[in-house]
Amino acid sequence: MSARAKPFQEATVEAATAALQGGNPLRRFLVADEVGLGKTVVARDTLAAMASKSRKFTVYYITSGLKVADQNKVELLRFLDKERAKAALSKIDRVGLIPFEPSKREKLRLYAFTPKTSFSGSQRLYGGKAVERAFIGLLLDKIYPGLRDEFPEGYIEYGATSGWPGACGAAQEQISHVPQKFITAYGRALRTEFGTPARDTILKAITTTKHGQSLGRMRKALAQTALESTPPDLVIFDEFQCYRELLSPDDNNPLAKQLLCGKEGEKPPPLLLLSATPYRFYAERWETSAGIAPHAELFDLIEFLGGAKVRTEAEALFRRFGDLLHLIGRLPPQSPSAPIDEARTIKHKLEALLTPLMSRTERPVTPHPSEPPPRPVPIEAHDLDVYRHFTDHVAPKLAGSAISYWLSVPLPAQALGDRYQISRGIDFPATRSVPRLGVTNCFKLPKDGWGSAKLRALNALVPTEALALPWMLPSLPWWAPAGPWAKISHSPKILIFSRFRATPQSLAALVSLEVERRYLGKENIAYARAWKKRHLNPKPNQGPTLALFHPSPFLIKAVDPLEVRGKASLKQVRLKIRQQIIEALPKSIAPKAPNARHDRRRKPAWAVLAAIERAQKGKEAREFGIVQRSWSRIAPKDTTLQTLIAQRQGADAIDWLSTSELDALVDIALGAPGVVVGRALYRHLPELFDYEDQHFHRLVKFCWTRLRTYLDRPVFWSVLPGEDATEKYQQACIDGCLEAVFDEHFWLRKSKVNPEGLIEDLSSALAASVGTFGFKGAKTKDKIRIRCHAAVPFGGTETETQRQEQDNDEPPPARSEEIRSAFNTPFWPYILATTSVGQEGLDFHSWCDRLGHWDLCSSPVDLEQREGRVQRFGGLTVRQPLAKQLGEYALAYARRVSASPWDIIAQEAEASFGDKTGMSPWWTMPGAELRRHLFALPQSRDNDRFARLRTQRLLYRLALGQPDQEDLVDLLTNHDAEIAQQLQALTLDLSALSHRKSVS
Repeated sequence: MSARAKPFQEATVEAATAALQGGNPLRRFLVADEVGLGKTVVARDTLAAMASKSRKFTVYYITSGLKVADQNKVELLRFLDKERAKAALSKIDRVGLIPFEPSKREKLRLYAFTPKTSFSGSQRLYGGKAVERAFIGLLLDKIYPGLRDEFPEGYIEYGATSGWPGACGAAQEQISHVPQKFITAYGRALRTEFGTPARDTILKAITTTKHGQSLGRMRKALAQTALESTPPDLVIFDEFQCYRELLSPDDNNPLAKQLLCGKEGEKPPPLLLLSATPYRFYAERWETSAGIAPHAELFDLIEFLGGAKVRTEAEALFRRFGDLLHLIGRLPPQSPSAPIDEARTIKHKLEALLTPLMSRTERPVTPHPSEPPPRPVPIEAHDLDVYRHFTDHVAPKLAGSAISYWLSVPLPAQALGDRYQISRGIDFPATRSVPRLGVTNCFKLPKDGWGSAKLRALNALVPTEALALPWMLPSLPWWAPAGPWAKISHSPKILIFSRFRATPQSLAALVSLEVERRYLGKENIAYARAWKKRHLNPKPNQGPTLALFHPSPFLIKAVDPLEVRGKASLKQVRLKIRQQIIEALPKSIAPKAPNARHDRRRKPAWAVLAAIERAQKGKEAREFGIVQRSWSRIAPKDTTLQTLIAQRQGADAIDWLSTSELDALVDIALGAPGVVVGRALYRHLPELFDYEDQHFHRLVKFCWTRLRTYLDRPVFWSVLPGEDATEKYQQACIDGCLEAVFDEHFWLRKSKVNPEGLIEDLSSALAASVGTFGFKGAKTKDKIRIRCHAAVPFGGTETETQRQEQDNDEPPPARSEEIRSAFNTPFWPYILATTSVGQEGLDFHSWCDRLGHWDLCSSPVDLEQREGRVQRFGGLTVRQPLAKQLGEYALAYARRVSASPWDIIAQEAEASFGDKTGMSPWWTMPGAELRRHLFALPQSRDNDRFARLRTQRLLYRLALGQPDQEDLVDLLTNHDAEIAQQLQALTLDLSALSHRKSVS
């Protein structure tokens, strides 16, 4: 699974490069590949092709938020080696600062900007960064000496205090890089912006307009001058649908106009647009009646890409195409052959017209005839008690909608609260027949459950005993899982979509509560205190805890559990590890005691390991001291930890090992979490022990501050067998195949993160905090806070769009991003419940192969978007069949080359299952199935609606460019399967690969 472009991506790169180099006279091209198909790879290779023919090449990469920019700008330069990529990537994050960076000799320069910070219009002006204002002040001193003396006090500072001297110092240091030509040009820009005489008009603007407005105008003039002095040779607009207004700027945004059209008298720069949703693909009836016109949006984009003449031709062809589709929909099944033939001709004309301007590749959409119909969710008598109790107390005018809330939201009377009109201000009384969550009964499950049929179905689908485990099984276990993992038959991860925002929160809280009730409620501890108990915090003379999380360089390098014959038992694995340790021991330490009496010695394993590490010679002789310093830096103020480190330092030297001591080393080598994660990382980061790069220090920090604190949760302590921490966690790592889990996860993340960043990537994911959800208590203001951990809600209070619209000078809220990252690991949370917030543009596929429709969506596009969150590049749906087909071979080959089995699978997979498009095997392959679950009651209309939506999903693309899209799709859905298949073939294919084939 490499970053090398697949055939469908290579074809798109060819089409984009041809258009940008003049094949399209406007030099504009749109890559509209479906979500998850690697548009960034296409942009990267297009950039490489364009830059290869230039002596100097400047790229502006523009996207909606700095977080996306930070992630993708590195990916765009992956065609360069590490040093050249680092040199090519500018740290400048706004256009106005370009002239102030030191001149670079590199051929390629890439700048990453956001629309708000660099290309906002006159109506959205603000003061910008302190260093930017400091630069403006120095430029004003050169152009209009003494002008700043007339400014109001603190004007340029604009509220900056402690950071202002540093900003001024940075500006003063860099001003020497600015040529006089630029300073003169900035003076002209100020005169254009403020009028003449500029000195007077600037002072007038400062006194008559808002502080940020006048500063913003100076920033605007600075940015325009910078754009003129460093024009781009290529502009990449990523996810431009989030800032569509930038593509049609008015007179208030001359900077955006200049970006699109170039300086007057000069050629406009090539524009590469990236978006999976560049226009609305389908509008429902209610959206059309509300004034949404997706067909007009499409034609506006076509005009932007190809000009007015192309738009006119496209509108005429789409109009005739729509007339024919309506005719086909109304004709009897035996009649539509003639209109279908004409429609096919128009389809080819549209493809020929549009493919020079854009490419859209989609996964093949196929029906699932083998998939059984959804199982109905049985309803029980006490569920109706909850319904009656809720309905009897809401306002009569809202009682009609009560059934929708009851069907979706568990415990609606307590979960909805005052956020919803239907329950606002209502105190639902406690009754015996209706379950109620209270402060004192959190761990007491009501006799008949929570009165939610869907919640019972979820509990049956994902058993509590699976949710309580600290990690899920790998796709490719290295040996047979045992202990509590032996009972797990399916991945516990599931992504659930609901209608109401209260549903994910209530669902997640009650599922997490059941996990705690099952494993913590037996101890008669109050709910508030149950989560506070910890067992892995360091205590004096508790060396075994440190040994559990110590990534011993000796054991990581000496031991490889895969160096055994195929299908070896764990006993054989242990014997092999024993042999590996003996062979790696320093010559000063004998592998066995001198006699039987000495063999009874049982030194603590941590002390034995410390003595071995300290006794090493040669190039490893310095290692012990480096390791000790790494540990000391982790928590310098933690006196207990520092005491344990000192005890390691003072461990007695040894000359030999007793049998029990050697057995204990084998246990640590095979099952200690620190060694397991270290060895898994070592397979993907061979430079782990190049200590100057600090990789090992980051690993130590991760093991102690992230992995230890994650595993030290009361539920895990309760569910894992064993008497003490060492026994529990070492056996768990073996039973649950944790090294294979880490190996698979690190391999998967290598496609997104450089190997050097793997441990930090996992560390940030495990840092996701446990959230809570407040149910309404007995009194109006009472809140019963329930922890969410094994299951969590996603995006309950914010959307990605809201985050992107926040001031980019401030760090965005991280809550949703943290949760998404955590879900994309093999660790908690296992259930992610969301609404439409999680439906578009986000990936949840890394370790999830199940999708739950808690509430069914209304549109086939929404259905496709939901499934697209899980069916993505290298997801669990494809890794599982790959492991089944190639796993045994990969394990055998990995033994010979000391590599990750997943590196072997990746090499073999494309040879064994690759196709001409490059879609297989990383997006789709035989056996790669998404498990769908519809939570619908018996006799519910949702069962028929689900079947209809899946049929419409095959046909909705035909409505592209048509005004009344839902009416058209409804009309076409009524045909039989044969006509539906012919209709599906009329869908526009704008894939560059298909076009290249047709040309050849």
